[in-house]
Amino acid sequence: MNQRLTSLLLAIPFAAALAAQQDPADAMPNPKTPQHERLATLVGTWRTETKMVAMPGVPGMEEPSEMTGIEHAELVCNGLWLKVSGEGTCGGQACECLWLLGYDPQAKSYQCLVVSSMDEAACCIEGSHDGQKTWHFRGESPMGAFRSEFVMENPDRSVEVGYTKDKDGKEIEFMRSVRTRVKGSIPVDAAAKPASAVAATAAARPAPLAVLLADAGTWDADFRMEMPGAPAMTSKCREVVAPICGGMWTWSVFTGEMMGAPFEGHGLAGYDSKAGKVVSFWIDSMNGAHMRTDGTYDADKQVFTMSGTCYDEKGVRGPVSSVTTVGGKDSRQMRMVFGEGEGQHVMTIAYRRAGK
Repeated sequence: MNQRLTSLLLAIPFAAALAAQQDPADAMPNPKTPQHERLATLVGTWRTETKMVAMPGVPGMEEPSEMTGIEHAELVCNGLWLKVSGEGTCGGQACECLWLLGYDPQAKSYQCLVVSSMDEAACCIEGSHDGQKTWHFRGESPMGAFRSEFVMENPDRSVEVGYTKDKDGKEIEFMRSVRTRVKGSIPVDAAAKPASAVAATAAARPAPLAVLLADAGTWDADFRMEMPGAPAMTSKCREVVAPICGGMWTWSVFTGEMMGAPFEGHGLAGYDSKAGKVVSFWIDSMNGAHMRTDGTYDADKQVFTMSGTCYDEKGVRGPVSSVTTVGGKDSRQMRMVFGEGEGQHVMTIAYRRAGK
């Protein structure tokens, strides 16, 4: 599924490039900002210790719990995003998580996406930085709205404290997480990935998620973009898809060459059975913002229908929709439409499993 939903933001840089080509004095803007430089301070391997208070009425949190593990943080998409992969134990059970942190220059805020092996739903968080040592985050979680303060006490230690409100509306601390930088090698048991090792097979998953997991592997992609008044643009790319978070989500690495320059993109896709929707996120090296789409899967027709919004070349949000047809285990066809009316851009991608 990732390969059918990734490349969604490619239309934006292409459109901007066309505008630039019309006037030699213009140039593609650099998506990096000073705010992105702060992400580098979090790169590395961290040992985590988290304590959660009891939250009566919140499934899975009725009792106090402790979580320990290892997080590996690295920069992706030419430094526009920080990717953090974590594994450890949560309440005595193996667990995995992945979170992405980037800066959206249009929204003028940091954006954080969190998925885990413990929940089908993704957590979308907005953040800011005080310019010194503290990150401020706010968002929605299973216990409701929350905020947290993430303080870098020094380059090798941070403390994050999360707050929410009780039934009386009083703010309470519900989480405290300490991260300590790991120097040297990681113990074998801490580096293990038990949740992925015992992931259920695709056949045991809900139909949409089973199809997503069936995408695991390497794909060749023929990309084509058509825009009014301009020649069609084509490119050959490659994508590698793998299950993460115990098979609850898939993660893709999309690479190729765009407009004569190296290109990197990543897709994150899963299925929220409570909402009854397929959910997908996309980030890339040409745009600091992420894009979210959601939709449904028709098992009889083997078709995914997705929709959402994304920024255009002027930084204005507009509609985007896609229809993807599954052509067996080794091929996929996607058609995506950006915008409305006569100015629509149409993107198609033909996927075939590498070696087939």
